[in-house]
Order: sequence, then structure tokens, then C-alpha cells
Amino acid sequence: MLRFRPWLGLLAVVGGLIVAGSLTAHAQSIDYSALKYGTKQTSMASGYFVHPATVQVKHQAYVVTMDLKTAKKLTSWPVKVLSVDGHAPENVRKTKDQAGNSHLYYSFTTTNLKRRINARLAIDVPDVYKAKHKITFQFKTNHLPALRQATTSTTVAKQTNQASQSQATKPAAKTPAASSKATNSAQAKSSVASSSAASQSMRSAQSPAKHSATAQHAASQDQVPQQKTHWGTLVGGIVAILVLIGGGSWWYFGRH
Repeated sequence: MLRFRPWLGLLAVVGGLIVAGSLTAHAQSIDYSALKYGTKQTSMASGYFVHPATVQVKHQAYVVTMDLKTAKKLTSWPVKVLSVDGHAPENVRKTKDQAGNSHLYYSFTTTNLKRRINARLAIDVPDVYKAKHKITFQFKTNHLPALRQATTSTTVAKQTNQASQSQATKPAAKTPAASSKATNSAQAKSSVASSSAASQSMRSAQSPAKHSATAQHAASQDQVPQQKTHWGTLVGGIVAILVLIGGGSWWYFGRH
């Protein structure tokens, strides 16, 4: 096993170089325009910026480094970068060249250089000019190295999203309290339904009798009153007729 240790060390170095190369690419030049904020017109501060800028790919993002140069007569580093693309500048360093000119190097990180990048500057030349400005950078991305998709991150994000959707579609487990409450509610509904059915049955049973009494009353109201036979009056009338007939006959035969 001892004879293979040098090879293992060499393989580790090569692997490290491959990984480092996949995360960080060599810096390349990229040209750009310094424009008035939100326009296509050249900014008055364009002369401060050195062309081209440099760009390299780190961790699947673009890291752009720019050089802001000011003349010696304007004092040391009279221009300060307050923010780039909404963030504070990165890797800020100050140097001077052999002529005494000031160089302010700074970087910013983004995943999209095809869009416009806005920045805020503070200019302070003693006894001459002091103000804050906004500026817009438009980069030329024709030879920009492409970013590779982070396959692992994308896969993890998809799995997380699928797990969230699966959890959302599962029915919520019922707690004992909720189950007891549901049972009591069902029993109460069943009791109410039974009482309602019994009440309806009683009303149905009483309804025919009520309708029968009503029908009988209506029939009695509709019937014609029956005539009663008075036997005493009838007998008296017959007797009276017989008396009249007998008296008349006696009177008639007595005269003749």
C-alpha cells in the first residue's frame, strides 16, 4: 500500500484543481458603457472609469471588477462608490500609479449582466465640486462565459417542492377531541331528526281524524233539514173531520 500513496496525493491535487476550475473561471475582459441614470446618454463621469472591466465566474455567478481612475490634480480618490446593483461594493482597494493618479478598484456579483446595472457615486473635490450621482452601466455580453446550471440545487429544490405539495394534499389527521366533537354533533343531528320524524308522524296520525270531523261537520251543514211527523196534530185533524162530516149528515137528513 505504501507505493500507491504518491499516486493518491497526485489524484487529490488533480481533483482539487478540477473542482476549483469548475467553481472559478479565468478572468476575461468585458467592455461596457457608463450612462446617465436610466438613459442611453453618456454620463459625465464616464471618463473616470477604465475600460474594459474584468469578469470571472465564481460559484455560478459573475464577479465583475471595475477600475475608477481620477487624476492627481483632483486630490486622492475623490470619487467613492456607494452601491452597485443595490449592494455595497465588494473587494474595494485603493492604489496609485507611477504618475500619482488614484485608482479605486471594486467588484460586484450578479447572475445577469444582460440587464442594466445601476450604481451610486459620491464625488468630493475640495473647493470645486461635491455631490452624489446615480449612474447606469450597460455591459457588452457577446463573449461572456455562460453559467452552468446548478443541477444539485435544482434537484433539491424540486424534491422539496414535491414534498411540500404532497404534504399539502394529505388530509389532516383528526385529533381525539375533534373526533369526539364530530360524534356528538352526529348524535345531536340524529336525535333532532328522530324528534322531527316523530312529530311529523303524530301530525300525520291526527290529520285524518281532524279531516274526518271537518268533513262530517261540512256534510251536516250541507244536508237539507228533515221534516218531523207530529202525530197528535194529525189525529186531532182526523177527529175534527169526522165530527164535521157527522154533524153535516145529521143536519141534512133531519131537514129532509
